[in-house]
Amino acid sequence: MHRFMKKMTVEKYIALLLLLILAIIPAFSGLYTVRLMGRYITYMILALALDLLWGYGGLMNLGFAVFFGIGGYIVGISLACQTGVPAFMQSGGFTEIPAIFRPLLNVPLAVILAIAIPALVAFIMGYFIFTSKIKGVFFNLITLAFAAMFELFIQTYQSYTGGSSGVNGIARGLNGASIFGVEISITGWYYIAFAALVVVYLFMLWLTQSRFGKVIKSVRDNEARLQFLGYNPAVFKIALFCIASAIAGFAGALYIPMSSFISIENAGVTFSTMLLIWLAVGGRGNLTGAMLGALVVSLLQSRLSTAVGDMWHLVLGIVLILIVVFLPKGIIGTLSDWQYARRAEKTRSLPDSTESRQEAKHGVS
Repeated sequence: MHRFMKKMTVEKYIALLLLLILAIIPAFSGLYTVRLMGRYITYMILALALDLLWGYGGLMNLGFAVFFGIGGYIVGISLACQTGVPAFMQSGGFTEIPAIFRPLLNVPLAVILAIAIPALVAFIMGYFIFTSKIKGVFFNLITLAFAAMFELFIQTYQSYTGGSSGVNGIARGLNGASIFGVEISITGWYYIAFAALVVVYLFMLWLTQSRFGKVIKSVRDNEARLQFLGYNPAVFKIALFCIASAIAGFAGALYIPMSSFISIENAGVTFSTMLLIWLAVGGRGNLTGAMLGALVVSLLQSRLSTAVGDMWHLVLGIVLILIVVFLPKGIIGTLSDWQYARRAEKTRSLPDSTESRQEAKHGVS
């Protein structure tokens, strides 16, 4: 056991510690903190999805929050419709639930759609983008435009989406929610989100170390060489895009019970930019870095908004700039480099120590 712990990398230590802390938070916190931390757990799942796409696949998506928003809106509208026509639909002139939303009255089906529809949208986008060999800054601009279009769609069709005011009535739909006849409390929803985080993290570890993960890293590092070896990079990019988007939609679905609200602020350009900051702070291409970055930035945002009011944007911006300047590889990336350098130094000194022991054994001074 001791030898196993010594071989563990620093990111595995921090990931284990992070998960242990999250596991015991409800035992020492009030309902407000539990709800808040449950929301941050869904952010951590979203950060893992983006890190898979950008950190491992090299596909920087400037509108990735859209997939989180799609999942959140589907489940949010489903829950809002459980007690009748929501207020935002009534204000749009609806006296009954529109036919397009009636399948969402089945909440389990809505959860499935919250995962499947983001994956389908990613497949359609990815097929046209990657088979056309669009990459680099052009891919970034397309995803940014996609996020702007999604914002415009939400605001234009407000009688269906709630517009800028968001989807209300979710809390009433959550009342009495149960699994196998057992009513789910806020703490129960928290542990559902926490269990989902653990499962997604373990899945990501397996995926990134599998043959698929190695090919994806090769696409990121040298796409031309991979194509020369007979692989079709477009197929792997499309698959990666679909997997990451499905996980983002799943995170959006989990976000709804923890917040009882969803609006364009959780799905537009601004939130998409915040996701990139999470990875920059925690460390891109590192699953622990993605989780830690999402949690640290979210906690900073919450604490600063309480402490300094409207000035929190400025203070948070300064803090983030300092982190990026002095820790260019992020928190976890910097710690990993430090651990690697330390182990390399020990390895280099090992032959000298062995030789000294042999000399001492034979009486050589």
